[in-house]
Amino acid sequence: MEEDITIRVEEKLLKPERTLRPIMYVSWLLSVGVARPVKCSKAITVILHLIHFGLCSTIVAYSIMDFDNFRRVFPSELFEIMYAVNESVCHISSFYYVFHIIQHYDKWPELMKKMESLDQRISKELPINDNCMKIRQILAILIICVLGPMSAIAHVLYYYFIVPNEIYFSDLLFYYRTTQTLANSFVFDIVVYMVCNRFRTINEMIKQLDETLGAYWAALKIRTIRNLHNEACSVVTTLNEIYGLDLLLCSTNSFIMVVMKLFRIYMSAVEHEIGYIFLNNMIWTIYGGQFIVMCWVCTMTLREIAKTGPYIDDFVLNTQHTKFSKMASFRADENTMNLNNFGLESLLRTNFERDCVRNEVNDFSLQLQQHPVKFTACDFFEVNNSLLTRFISVITTYLIILVQFYKPKTFLESKIIDFNDHEQNITQHWINRN
Repeated sequence: MEEDITIRVEEKLLKPERTLRPIMYVSWLLSVGVARPVKCSKAITVILHLIHFGLCSTIVAYSIMDFDNFRRVFPSELFEIMYAVNESVCHISSFYYVFHIIQHYDKWPELMKKMESLDQRISKELPINDNCMKIRQILAILIICVLGPMSAIAHVLYYYFIVPNEIYFSDLLFYYRTTQTLANSFVFDIVVYMVCNRFRTINEMIKQLDETLGAYWAALKIRTIRNLHNEACSVVTTLNEIYGLDLLLCSTNSFIMVVMKLFRIYMSAVEHEIGYIFLNNMIWTIYGGQFIVMCWVCTMTLREIAKTGPYIDDFVLNTQHTKFSKMASFRADENTMNLNNFGLESLLRTNFERDCVRNEVNDFSLQLQQHPVKFTACDFFEVNNSLLTRFISVITTYLIILVQFYKPKTFLESKIIDFNDHEQNITQHWINRN
């Protein structure tokens, strides 16, 4: 009978790989990151990555040709430098997304096994609610489709009917690159949100601790929760190992793209080129929003982790003067009147159980202090909302500097005209004197 119950529980519990199946297949088909079906053959994965490597190489070739063709019409040398840096970082990121799986091919199955083991142990205490994961994955896939293939189709149709001579193949490849970076970022965001749900469930287990359990069972519960918390922290460590360099490239790419596009909007406004403003606004919003979502999900998870310590403290404070202490004082008073062997044994057992609870709480507190959880980009910086505020302040500083060094095209033309007029006046004056 017990075996039947455990089998039914395991059937109801969805594996993390099955929960992540929609976004995982999108990432696998686009050959970005390490997400892949565990049971899929390695040959198919290699073929897909080779195809996308060819597409990335084509993008690089067209970008070099576009740079050579359009460098003469760049508004300024400063913008030319920014454009070159931005394209270089984008291409490096695209190639890394494709080859990311080579370095961490076995890491994704390892991550899925760790999460599956964690889910099985947590579900024995409390059920895990992953219903919202389906909605978030569908929303992420819709955003990828709208900003990727559908935007490319709309771009072609618009220029085909309005300005057919300005349809460039490199513009269409830009949407492919955007689809890549969004898919890779959303996989990380959704996995981190799943980890956040696990920590939230662990905190619910702590909040359900009650003095009515008795000291012995409370100590066992705390030890179980401590082990689950440690296992969840191990999942975060694996995530940092997989996505450390990825977070660094994603942050750098978003920063450079936002700075360049905002500066390009300023130049378009000054030079009255309204046609470029809408497209550039859309691009910097995509990359900036991607970075904001990444920081927000990491911060939400860290906040949930930070609640564990206060919840344990609340349990200790609530039980300090309740059943545990009352049982101890009652048995102590009883034993002072009649110190027989049974009374002495009860007193020692009560004190031992209270010491067990105290030791488990102290060990848990020490574990929280010695193993702080954080999401880092190769240990260069932590990914959270404080990084977002620094991101905004640095972007503002760079834009102010760029605006000060930028000379509008109309300003340069007027200076050239004034200089030519002055030169003609000097020449005419010299002719008149002679």
